[in-house]
Amino acid sequence: MIWPPLKAWTSKFLIEGQTHFVAISYGGTLEDRWVILISVLESSLVVKVSWSQLIDSSYWECGWNERNCSKNFQGINSIEKITNTFTHLSIDSGLTIPITKDFIRPWFRNT
Repeated sequence: MIWPPLKAWTSKFLIEGQTHFVAISYGGTLEDRWVILISVLESSLVVKVSWSQLIDSSYWECGWNERNCSKNFQGINSIEKITNTFTHLSIDSGLTIPITKDFIRPWFRNT
């Protein structure tokens, strides 16, 4: 999986009723990489997920995919809820004003 992370992600489990997320920031090195995700439909739901978990296909998949999730996420201890939402957007997120970088991370994987 490529680093930095793509922006669009779907959880295979409900996280407080939500499954679609946008990667708004990321950081760390090697095994300590992390990604901050914000819910597409519920902007107050912001979580920090380890990179190793995000690329685990049993929990997450790239893109926004329709799925009927009825199970809540069981590994909730490995997801950290963030309350300070927009203080550290990555410069390549495309969500900053003004956009100061020519390169913006892609939303989806090229197929």
